Amino acid sequence: LSFWCHSNPCTHVTLCTVKNDSNESHAVCNTGLPSSHCDLIKELATLSGLDITEYGGYNTFIHYSPENTDWQEKVLLLPVSILDESHAELVDTHLPYGGNQDSLNHVRACIRHLPNHCVMDEEGRPASWMLSDELCELRMAYTRPEYRRAGHLLALSLALIRRMSSLGLPVYCHVSQHNQAVINAVTSLGFSACPSIEKISVLLICKDRV
Repeated sequence: LSFWCHSNPCTHVTLCTVKNDSNESHAVCNTGLPSSHCDLIKELATLSGLDITEYGGYNTFIHYSPENTDWQEKVLLLPVSILDESHAELVDTHLPYGGNQDSLNHVRACIRHLPNHCVMDEEGRPASWMLSDELCELRMAYTRPEYRRAGHLLALSLALIRRMSSLGLPVYCHVSQHNQAVINAVTSLGFSACPSIEKISVLLICKDRV
């Protein structure tokens, strides 16, 4: 299953294709798509007999000077650690577009190859985590309900920003325009909103549900 869009908007209709070569059940999650492209992609996916769900309204926040961030560590009762592949299913369970093999494989690949941090509970199970993906975006952050309001995501954000910066990678994320709490949090960490950048969507494309 694939789709591809040429950058010239005048040729989108002829060059943007959705391809379904297999009878296997699968889904593909495409992140970081400009919202203005999504209607066309959804139309082509529907014409190809595919089911598509859009999670839209995300704004881009960029950290322009992570090297100047105050790295004062927050003291946590639980240790900061790194996820391993055995935690992929737990992470995938809490993604709005998770629950399929392709999403799980993607989470596994991100854990295996890309920077991440987590906080472990007393039994060695992740209580809070934050990952990065192949486009260097900070994402897939989550804290289990019983461990919230303890500053875990703040500590993980600082640790992951520092790690990404030390590797020479860009530091940015996408936040829902309706999630004011997270907007306030990333702003306090030194991220800047980019109003000139178009809102971003996530598209989940899969075979028609029966």
